[in-house]
Amino acid sequence: MNRALGLALTAALLAGSASAQDSGPIPEAQPLLARYVLAGGALAIGGGPEADAVAAAASGLSPRIVGPAGAMPLLTQGTIALAVIPREMTVIERAAVRRFSGGLPLAVPVMQGLYLYARCDKDGAVDERVQPVLQALFSDDGQARLKAALAIYKPLDAAALAKARERIAGLHAITIPKRAAGYVTPDGSLSIIGSDTLTTIMPDILAAYARHAPKVRFTADLRGSSTAIPALTAGTTIIAPMGRELWQNDLDGFRQVKGYDPIRIRVAYASHGPRPDGKTPPAIYVNARNPLAGLSMAQVQRVFAAGAPGGDIADWATLGGNAGAIHVYGARDDGGFGSAMRASKLDGLPFSARYKAMPSGKAILAAVAADPHGIGYATWIDAGEAPAGVRVLPLSAHDGGPYVLPRVGADRGAWPISYFLNIYVDKVPGKPVDPAAKDLLHFLLSDEGQTIIAQHSGEEDGYLPLDQQDLQKERHLIEEM
Repeated sequence: MNRALGLALTAALLAGSASAQDSGPIPEAQPLLARYVLAGGALAIGGGPEADAVAAAASGLSPRIVGPAGAMPLLTQGTIALAVIPREMTVIERAAVRRFSGGLPLAVPVMQGLYLYARCDKDGAVDERVQPVLQALFSDDGQARLKAALAIYKPLDAAALAKARERIAGLHAITIPKRAAGYVTPDGSLSIIGSDTLTTIMPDILAAYARHAPKVRFTADLRGSSTAIPALTAGTTIIAPMGRELWQNDLDGFRQVKGYDPIRIRVAYASHGPRPDGKTPPAIYVNARNPLAGLSMAQVQRVFAAGAPGGDIADWATLGGNAGAIHVYGARDDGGFGSAMRASKLDGLPFSARYKAMPSGKAILAAVAADPHGIGYATWIDAGEAPAGVRVLPLSAHDGGPYVLPRVGADRGAWPISYFLNIYVDKVPGKPVDPAAKDLLHFLLSDEGQTIIAQHSGEEDGYLPLDQQDLQKERHLIEEM
């Protein structure tokens, strides 16, 4: 590895460390709500079957067996007071809870290998109802009850128990208002929770829709795509707008709670570019000195994946370039963007053995800029963050082209790795969706709704209306809901 490439990779890895998920700015959190207080005053908790034992070890708890992945979205939205799971929270789960609650969740082991998680506000405070429950679980009596009920787990050793008790004793409590679970707010409006890329589009959409349906009101809480599926899973949003695809952890949590998949409706293309004043959508980048005219999707699969039809492509000479090994860079296969890309764009094939996983889009581009033999698949990149040493590679759905870029004014539907503004809907099999959700989706895909989207195309996130072929597909999906 040459010195320039080594320095670029080192800097990128440090800049994109997992700890960055636990710090940095997030949208201003709204006051937490306690949707876990049941009619008789008991607190709902959730997780795997261990939740039953935890509920029995402290009074006033009602368990929901929703699985470890299912517990996380319910905790995020405050429909359970505690998550009981036999593993540590993933970086993605922790970041989602923090984005909604304002603070990192409390995480304490209650047995060896079994963890309790509770929401905290930005100052690290927990609900005053939860604090005594935690104290009871870590008392001598609570620990004895857990030991008897959970024989497959070992009790905490003396040092770990003392540390946990110290952590619990140091907590301060706040009063969190109660609210019934559901997406109907106290004022009768319907809650929409999701992507923060819609903060300018959504008000215009809802204002225009109100002229068609003046009796239906919506309240939008747009803090990020990571909050959308947890809210849909918990039933606290009527629709879940996302500026990306479902990630595997999103889908796993929804499936564990609901037993089926949400329905996806595409309403716009997500971003366009490359451009100097907004986000470039996910794209494949090569070194600026690479003369390659473009790749077909079949070739993309043969470069980035292992076992694609036609065989793996490992040398630039196979693509008509100068001989040399292809160095492949991309996102981590950790349930986030990299995993979703592999599932949807590489037909679920495993990544190539040459694939080097990087911690961020900036890290991927830094590696490609420093490596003349590099190629990378990167997520959305803000204007000014792409280094001068890379360029977006034109792509084609078919071998031999024509190769296109995801530019505004072009045939945006021809870009073969398009991402979308997706609206996910909770449709129980065999039952219709809420008519208000269906009518709003109809409006988003109407000529008027698509015109409003087009009016916002010049903004940083720059959504574009669907072409007629994709538009008709989505309209047909809504009719079947």
